[in-house]
Amino acid sequence: MRNVCCFILLIWTFLALTTIPLCADESIPITNTIVNGDSAVITAPAFPGVSEVIALRATLGNDISTTKTQLTDLADHRQISDNLEKILARQTVLDERLKELGDPASWSFERLLERKNTLNSQITNLSTIFDDISAYLTLIEDLRSQWHQRQTFWREWKTFLATNQAEFSAEEFDSSVRQCDELLNIINETGNILISVQQQVLNVQDTNQSSLRLVNNALNILRGQIFKKTARSLFSLEFYQQFTPETAQQFLDNLDLVQWRSGYIYINDFWWVTVLQLSVALALGVSLRRRRSEKNEASQWNVLFRHPWATGLFVTFTTLSPIYKAPPLSWTFYLLVISVLSASILVADTVPARRHALVVWLLATTYLVSMLFQVIGLPLPLYRLYMIFLSLAGIPLLIRIYSLCHKNRDAWQLIVSLRIGMVLLLVSLTAQLGGYSTLSSRLIDSSIKTVFLLLMISMVMRLARGGIDFIVTHPWIVRWQFFRIFGQRLGIRINNILKGVLYVYGILYMGQIWAGSDSVTTTWLTLKGLGFSIGEIQLTLDTLLMVVVVMYLAYTLSWLLRSLFDVEVIGPRYIDSGVRDSIKTLLHYAIISCGVLFTLGVAGVGMKNFTVIIGALGIGIGFGLQNIVNNFLSGLILLFERPVKLGDRIVLDGEWAIVRKIGMRSTVVEMYSKAEIIVPNSQLISEKVTNLSLSNSQSRLVIDIGTAYGEDMEQILEILREEAEAHPSVLSYPKPSPLFVNFGDSSLDFQLRVWLANYDQSVEVKSELCVALYKRFAAEGIEIPFPQRDLHIRSLEPTLWSQLSSLQSVTSATEAHNNSKNHHDGTPKGIG
Repeated sequence: MRNVCCFILLIWTFLALTTIPLCADESIPITNTIVNGDSAVITAPAFPGVSEVIALRATLGNDISTTKTQLTDLADHRQISDNLEKILARQTVLDERLKELGDPASWSFERLLERKNTLNSQITNLSTIFDDISAYLTLIEDLRSQWHQRQTFWREWKTFLATNQAEFSAEEFDSSVRQCDELLNIINETGNILISVQQQVLNVQDTNQSSLRLVNNALNILRGQIFKKTARSLFSLEFYQQFTPETAQQFLDNLDLVQWRSGYIYINDFWWVTVLQLSVALALGVSLRRRRSEKNEASQWNVLFRHPWATGLFVTFTTLSPIYKAPPLSWTFYLLVISVLSASILVADTVPARRHALVVWLLATTYLVSMLFQVIGLPLPLYRLYMIFLSLAGIPLLIRIYSLCHKNRDAWQLIVSLRIGMVLLLVSLTAQLGGYSTLSSRLIDSSIKTVFLLLMISMVMRLARGGIDFIVTHPWIVRWQFFRIFGQRLGIRINNILKGVLYVYGILYMGQIWAGSDSVTTTWLTLKGLGFSIGEIQLTLDTLLMVVVVMYLAYTLSWLLRSLFDVEVIGPRYIDSGVRDSIKTLLHYAIISCGVLFTLGVAGVGMKNFTVIIGALGIGIGFGLQNIVNNFLSGLILLFERPVKLGDRIVLDGEWAIVRKIGMRSTVVEMYSKAEIIVPNSQLISEKVTNLSLSNSQSRLVIDIGTAYGEDMEQILEILREEAEAHPSVLSYPKPSPLFVNFGDSSLDFQLRVWLANYDQSVEVKSELCVALYKRFAAEGIEIPFPQRDLHIRSLEPTLWSQLSSLQSVTSATEAHNNSKNHHDGTPKGIG
């Protein structure tokens, strides 16, 4: 007990000593509290004693040095300065470029989008710097508040000591106050520097916002002019009066404004992306060239082996180009040329006919020329002539191609595309002639982009399918048993996911093309909010898409885990097929249930709404869904209690059947005729079912056979026993049992009862035993009689007797006549 008390006293002393420095902290003066009854009166704060002045002065000096170093770093803000310097340099180039281009109302759609992306990128970068400076200013404000409190502390401490007439050095306190005041001045100066930089950023940001508003207004005006007459009709004199020397000079000026070398300047910031693209393209091309000998005629990658360099460029420039951030229009055109040409090489090699390849190259050329004119900013009169030329040249060409392949039913996709193309070109030509220039240009431009989008998506699908097949069949991968068994099916599921992603992206990109939106992201942000409400639940497009994705992933995960269970758990060891199927089915139910719950959460169904749904389901079950729920619960009973398992032999409605699948609502059984019957699960639970293989697979076979009266019964029994024991499929235990069972109407009736190891052998073994017994009886001279019946006529009416007598007389006369005729012809009797 003494040791415990000493230990407690030691702990108490340690805590008391460690709290003394805390009480001496200059920033937390202790207040004296006088308790009077139930109330507490707070008096003046208790400052440290005079003995603490030197120690706190040293602490103050160290803290001031640390804070000055921190303020120096903040005032330097080298990282912000470097980033700001780069951004301001870009801003200078951007301002000069905007000044050269002039009024945004005269720009092309592509140039407007390019400037908008550049301005958005610049605004984002400036916002980042603005936020960083704001964070620094917040830190400076915190420092100002802290050091103002410490300065106040030293002043009040001096006043407290003077009030209590304590002896102290006033110079120490005055020096501390001056040091705090100097530090506060440095803090204010640093804050003013950062505020000036922030104001500079804000001014540039306002300029960019103003330019962005002008660009957005021009885009909105251009989008609103699609169905408006925006130019002179080609049948008017004013149209031809536009072709003046000023038009040619405008073309030359626009050509100079493109700044083709700006792409090289842009690479200075994104050179690593270009190096990455070229490196990956080179590596992929070399790899495909080395594997040319491995190509298979049925492979998806044959076209890739034939064009390895085009494949490398197509893959890298279509997948890595989005890394570029707000590229200039000239650099975008360079990337587009490489992507379109490489895609055209690959697509032209996959089409079935030479004329189809010619169409691909014509489309590629038209697309690139159209984009070039849009990049240059071709004057409107010249661009209208180009659109008219495309329509006049395209319509006869499409008609010619259509006449060559319209009888080929296998080319129905091309035929439909040609019909749509002819209609669009005709509408575009009509619109251009009438002065609806914007509508005509949008139709042709959007149509060409749509065709190339579809071609690129199909090529990406081919590449993805070939790549997945290459991976899942690679020798290093197929070493795992799972990939050997389920590799192809896994590849199909992954390919389906990629197809879904490509389809969604293609739809969004087509929305961008035809709706004239800024980007795919803008199109998605516009469409994702579309939907409808069901009560308090708001179902939008993004919610429905997420529901589909979650459910498909749940089914895919269920399949993957069940397949892994088959290979990794069941493969190395023996597990009964019924147990295996039960575990896999329960695993499937569990994963799908989790997927459904997660889907309800994604759809915004809360616990309250979920309770309402459960209540509605309860009412539905009570009225019309009891059979479905009964079958579902019966299915769970079948899985847990297992009165009927997968692969069991049952007798259903007097016919033999094999259980093939136990589902959520019903069970599939296969008859011996290979016909499949869907049986509700409740029928297997509530009704009597004969299971021939519930506890074991042995079965008894009974063969009935009869012999003529007078045969040796003991010999027959011995023959039955010998033939049964001689058959290899008959079990020796229980022994074969030959029995005499009955005196039949026409025969002595015997039975041969034998046991088989498997019920599946019943029909085959019965046939073989019957053949063997027939041969043995024939060899032993034992007769198998025909059924015989004796007819005894006890009474007959007199009229029937007279009819029978007359019939007998006619029959006798006919026979006599035939006999005399045969004798006269010399034919022996009985031969006719």
